[in-house]
Amino acid sequence: QAGPRAVAPSETTIGITWYDLQSNRSVKNRMFRYDDGSIAATWTMGMEASSYPDRGTGYNYFDGTTWGWGPTPEERIESIRCGWPSYSPLGPEGELVISHDFGAHTLYLNQRELKGEGDWEESAFGYTNGPPMLSWARHITSGPDNYKIHLLANSWEEYMGMEAATVYSRSTDGGDTWDYENILIEGMGPDDYNFIYADAYVWADPVGDNIAFLCAEAWHDLFMMKSTDNGETWEKTVIWEHPYPYFDWDVTITDTFFCVDNSATITLGTDGKAHVAFGISRVAHFETGGAYNYWPYVDGIGYWNEDMATFSGDLDALAPPQYGYANSEMIQDVNYVAWMQDVDGDGEVTLAADILSYRSLGPCTMPALTVDEYGNVILLFASTTETYVNDTYNYKHIWARAFNATAGIWEDFYDLTNDIVHIFDECIYPQVASSSDDNIYYMYNADQTPGLALDEDHAHQENRQIFASLEKIFFGLPVGVAEENVETFITVSQNFPNPVNNNTSVRVSLDESSSLSLELTNMVGQKMLTQDKGFVNAGSHEFRIDASKLQAGIYFYTVIADGVKVTKRMIIR
Repeated sequence: QAGPRAVAPSETTIGITWYDLQSNRSVKNRMFRYDDGSIAATWTMGMEASSYPDRGTGYNYFDGTTWGWGPTPEERIESIRCGWPSYSPLGPEGELVISHDFGAHTLYLNQRELKGEGDWEESAFGYTNGPPMLSWARHITSGPDNYKIHLLANSWEEYMGMEAATVYSRSTDGGDTWDYENILIEGMGPDDYNFIYADAYVWADPVGDNIAFLCAEAWHDLFMMKSTDNGETWEKTVIWEHPYPYFDWDVTITDTFFCVDNSATITLGTDGKAHVAFGISRVAHFETGGAYNYWPYVDGIGYWNEDMATFSGDLDALAPPQYGYANSEMIQDVNYVAWMQDVDGDGEVTLAADILSYRSLGPCTMPALTVDEYGNVILLFASTTETYVNDTYNYKHIWARAFNATAGIWEDFYDLTNDIVHIFDECIYPQVASSSDDNIYYMYNADQTPGLALDEDHAHQENRQIFASLEKIFFGLPVGVAEENVETFITVSQNFPNPVNNNTSVRVSLDESSSLSLELTNMVGQKMLTQDKGFVNAGSHEFRIDASKLQAGIYFYTVIADGVKVTKRMIIR
């Protein structure tokens, strides 16, 4: 690897909250990017510290130009104290938020016909079948006009022989009626698990009739439920088999084992195939009861897609490969794709005396994924980061890495929050929109102290909800006109040699006469040099680039032929 690199995303603070627990485990389904470029974002918001009587859904909306609800919305959208929103489109132009009243354990639906404007219409989720109390809703909508609502919720207490159950409901008419009410999908019931806890489940945004959700934590299988018919039938895939099936806190005693760190995410590519990322930890349950041991320095993000083999139930199946366990099934840059970075370049990651874990346990944790139309996979995650430290702990930053589908490789690591404005920021809970254009779109939470006030790690303080966009070109991924769409006209080689010390060459093949030029830009878009060959004949042409006077780093060269652009990345040492 070339090592971690810094970028300068475009960032906007879209909300403030003093309530800082955004999830018990995984976080997802809270932002959505529409085909017209508009974006809606939600979070759990509370401004009155301690008991937070004003807690509810914070909401902001981007119309393609501005965030229309102001920089810091201060009022929840619900009429009563709620939390844990999930968001989706509803109908041709509308939107839906489902959240829970944690006191009464009732779910509330807030909807309106036009996204970004008008009054919310609120209703309680009424049902005749299911647990007496429901909380921690996650939902998506599907179908041509997004009228099919798919809802997962937690039973809060014992249900159907499970300590806590996760149940599924479906409406095919926008929530007017429910044809499935709080059912236990086969493979998720009392014969399979003793519990599935709050926030252990996340949805992928649908692709056609393909819908899927993921269940993930340290104490049961990592598994996917997928339907190709909008929830009529389901197929279960156990991605990681838990080494202690049917784990029971009052019965099961374990050895140490590597596991999911309680955080994971899922997304579907345009082909409907699922992609999954998960944090890695190591735990043990040496005596009965709710206490357990974990190893906070066990580090890494795992990756799986439907073309890959699943993981066994061996104690060491998820052991990071650098630890040298013989039975590890993790392969670097294949299914083990992220880890803490050596920021200062001294050959090791040096942290403060202690490392602070969240309810997701790993130093690299809280992954978020998107897959673009070319099959490129972009991964975001929160990582404890060397050199950024307060008196006690290293800060977490938001990091990114991409799988280049054309090259078949995982590209370099990028620190997305290395700017000086984040030098004293703890950056966590990344979420990324499932759709992209030349940019990816994401949001995250930032405050000034590692840990959570809700977990009494520090005093209550202001948390910023930050929205950002970043050009995919920074990852070396194709943007604009896809190269395969212009191959019949122009073919551009990767520069050689690459990385570059002094001189490098780019070869271009044209199928017809054309104007031909090349531009070289740096990471922030500054033009470093241009070469214009004017109007040239069809055939092969070469650009020679003298890089001896350029600083080391990543650059992008764009070849332009009659207005058609092909951009590739070069590295200068």
